[in-house]
Amino acid sequence: MAFSEKQLKEVESILTLWQATHRPEDEKIRAQVDLGYTIEKQQIFLKEIRPVYLKKGEFGHYPFAKISYEKSSDSWKIYWMRGNLQWTRYKPTSKINDLEDALNEIMNDPMGCFFG
Repeated sequence: MAFSEKQLKEVESILTLWQATHRPEDEKIRAQVDLGYTIEKQQIFLKEIRPVYLKKGEFGHYPFAKISYEKSSDSWKIYWMRGNLQWTRYKPTSKINDLEDALNEIMNDPMGCFFG
């Protein structure tokens, strides 16, 4: 099930602010590394955007975090991508009640799961 129209606008607003706060300010740097996101149904994928090696003009979108909304408990779950490219539940927090708190947990990365 996807977000309602109202929920989607709120989520996009929060993600737009997150992206503006954390992406590189300099346009030249953004051409080498940037942050982005996609929303699919009730899941948000945070991505690193980089040029594809040896493919001039092509950019790869590499997900590093997944945030999934659980409607029944009105909470968010965080997942990180392992080296085997499998999503794994982020254990330090089982459920987070606020999307901003989930984004802060990911960006602070106290366990080194998202940014090494």
